[in-house]
Amino acid sequence: MLDNIISILKEFDISRYKIIEKKVISEEMFFIKKQLDMNRNKEVHKFNVVVYVDFEENGEKFKGDSSIEVYTTMSDEEIRKAINDASYAAKFVKNKYYPLVSGIKEDTITIPSKFNEEDPIKWMIRLKDSLYKNDNKEDGSINSSEIFLNKIFTRIVNSEGVDVSYISNSSEIEFITNWKGEEEVELYNMMSFSDYDEAYIENKVEKALKISEYKAKAKEEPSTGSYNVILKGDNVKEMMTYYYTQANVKSVYNKIGKFKIGDKIQGENVKGDLLNITLTKELENSPVSSPYDEDGFQLSNIKIIEDGKLANYYGDVRNSYYLNVNPTGTLRNYIVEGGSKSIEEMKSESCIIVEAFSDFQMNSLTGDFGGEIRLALYVEGDKMTPVTGGSISGNIKHVQGEMYLSSEIETNGNFFGPKAMLLKNISVAGR
Repeated sequence: MLDNIISILKEFDISRYKIIEKKVISEEMFFIKKQLDMNRNKEVHKFNVVVYVDFEENGEKFKGDSSIEVYTTMSDEEIRKAINDASYAAKFVKNKYYPLVSGIKEDTITIPSKFNEEDPIKWMIRLKDSLYKNDNKEDGSINSSEIFLNKIFTRIVNSEGVDVSYISNSSEIEFITNWKGEEEVELYNMMSFSDYDEAYIENKVEKALKISEYKAKAKEEPSTGSYNVILKGDNVKEMMTYYYTQANVKSVYNKIGKFKIGDKIQGENVKGDLLNITLTKELENSPVSSPYDEDGFQLSNIKIIEDGKLANYYGDVRNSYYLNVNPTGTLRNYIVEGGSKSIEEMKSESCIIVEAFSDFQMNSLTGDFGGEIRLALYVEGDKMTPVTGGSISGNIKHVQGEMYLSSEIETNGNFFGPKAMLLKNISVAGR
């Protein structure tokens, strides 16, 4: 199929192109309580074809592009029409000129994972067993769940000689926990990973059930005021996306990213922990590890922030060319070094520990963050009170000078870093 697409591109005298072939073989199981409700498998095989057109206007070079999806079910005539339409559309796109990635044919790389071994159905059963192992509480349980296991073959070919491919795995588990109290509580949970780690899954479920229990006991909102706030897990990861986005060459070129190399990004006289962030092509149990980015550029690890200073930009060939910096490719895993305080030390002063938000978001462009509190623990001395409702809000640029990262670290999808972070004097809207 790939050779056929390239042949049709040549029919239309298209000399610049990129093709991303993806073949995904999936196993899926759906449960009500512990009972299997439905299982299915599927295979999706498609090609993303990008057509490029180089042209000049008034002595200035431009590169137009247009992309289409080609499926194995399409006839040659359908493919020809789609490619012809894309070639025509590309002429109306006026991006500043940039080079495509050049390269050679490389051997297929298989990213290490236990899922590469044995029948996938056996792994689905093990995933199910791990998910339900701690579902043994009197008043709480997993109400429903969905388990997905994907084997993904990716191949990237372009007109400049690039021909690279790799095999990866990903798994997602979505589950609803409920807890019976005066009112029944239901909470949505999701985890994604690329390798089988029994303890990781079991701990996620145990934590989710504990949060559901606390939520059932929480009766009142926190009082409106300014608090020390501890964020955990996914919310720490979400906060760090600000720095990940700001250091990207695309953000910098579009004048969204304001950082310059050597800048003290947390400001002067930092009282809290200085940030150290490294981007990596592979991270244990990450579902987005890859030896190449989507342009076929070979990836290498790079430190973007060192002791609170911007050390390097990172990003794709196109925007690196515009900024006249060396490209790194787009790396999607990031490692944040742990900080100076343990979680116990963070709790030594009165604070609010947010265990779950309805929807916590970081605006990576402005630095604004906030969310509605689904469950938090108000800590005052030895007393810990579950609270629910209200919201927090702030801007990372105002708090990063006194921001503490936990010394305890964890793996969370494409993030490896602190389990918790302490922010000082955060606005909480409540009762």
